Amino acid sequence: MDALGIDLPRLIFQMVNFLILLFLLQRLLFKPILRLMDQRATKIRESVDEAERMRKMAEELRAANAAALEAAKKEANDLINAATHAANQITEKAREDARAEAERIMARMRDEIRLERDRAIADVRHQAVDLAILAAGKVLEQSLTGPQHYQIVRDFLEKAGQGESGSMVSPN
Repeated sequence: MDALGIDLPRLIFQMVNFLILLFLLQRLLFKPILRLMDQRATKIRESVDEAERMRKMAEELRAANAAALEAAKKEANDLINAATHAANQITEKAREDARAEAERIMARMRDEIRLERDRAIADVRHQAVDLAILAAGKVLEQSLTGPQHYQIVRDFLEKAGQGESGSMVSPN
């Protein structure tokens, strides 16, 4: 091998040196580097898994929030509808109460008008009785007592007003 310019002892020495270097690099450098790379790959996988887990959890939370929002909207709409219904009922009750109160007032006013009319009729009758008594007293030129006058006029009015309805008033 001398002809090729290869020195065999030197080649063996270099090969032994290379193998020793390779052994030392294998033990001291490659294994720690590979171990660090494996640890880093494991951390990256764990981070990716954690990120995926967090993404799924965020998606679940988003879905839960969307469901809660829909439930809240439905509840709010239900409350609005209930409040509107209650307001309509209150308004309708107030209208009915107002109508009933108006009818009571009208009935009371009719009763008062009827009483006033009856009083006016009674007053007119009393005045008519007084005038009739006065006229009868002058015509008869006699002096009659109050109850006698009243009886005469009452008899006259009964004969004259048998078709009329109404109450006769007593002398007070």
